[in-house]
Amino acid sequence: MKQTILEAKGLCKSFANNGLQNHVLDHVDIEIYEGDFTVIMGSSGSGKSTLLYCLSGMDHVTSGSVKYRGAELTRLREKEMAVYRQREFGFVFQQVHLVSNLTLFENVVVPGFLNKEKRTEQIRERACDLLAQVNVTEAKDRLPAQVSGGEAQRAAIARALIGEPGLLFADEPTGALNRKNTEDVLALLTAFHVGGQSILMVTHDIHVALRAGRILYLDDGVIRGELTLPPFAEDEIKSREKQISAWLSSMDW
Repeated sequence: MKQTILEAKGLCKSFANNGLQNHVLDHVDIEIYEGDFTVIMGSSGSGKSTLLYCLSGMDHVTSGSVKYRGAELTRLREKEMAVYRQREFGFVFQQVHLVSNLTLFENVVVPGFLNKEKRTEQIRERACDLLAQVNVTEAKDRLPAQVSGGEAQRAAIARALIGEPGLLFADEPTGALNRKNTEDVLALLTAFHVGGQSILMVTHDIHVALRAGRILYLDDGVIRGELTLPPFAEDEIKSREKQISAWLSSMDW
């Protein structure tokens, strides 16, 4: 039986608009399992990114609860949540958000220094190891503006993993990349997942969702369906894509 790492119950998120309440998330119940590669799909405006931010504590919920390994995140104060995110979560976004005046190595290693339990040399060694794994060692001393978009995003993945997070959140991580760089990033995420990393990713791209072992479909702030898939295999991409496409069609995608 799979172990739940993140759980939300009755999750609601509303915004006031001209005196009316806009319900972006409507009593969402969701469980994310340890070691899974879970993808949330849905049309534009369905609330995918809002759900990701609420689950990760980057955005406040209107009501409901979010628990991570049994700890109630929605009860934490802002500073407490910031510390929790730094210790437990990793984040990869569509835009890389690397610090422009730091090298790729510095962008990766600096967040690692927030971990007071590890020595400086341990953190530097891990940063070098991660940069090697994402294949940007030769560019590690360059600034973000001096590398390609794919290299920058791969460095951002290394940065997200420097703290050895229990859960990696990814919000359209390939949305700004070309096909070749998209494949490189997806291959990396898959490799880290096979190595045991739990991943929760938002995407609107079926090709990106092929890597998932589980897909949740969000429609108008409500989880409408769930698809479980066998482990990803390169030689089964076409059949896997047909299966996902058929399922999405049944969800009125």
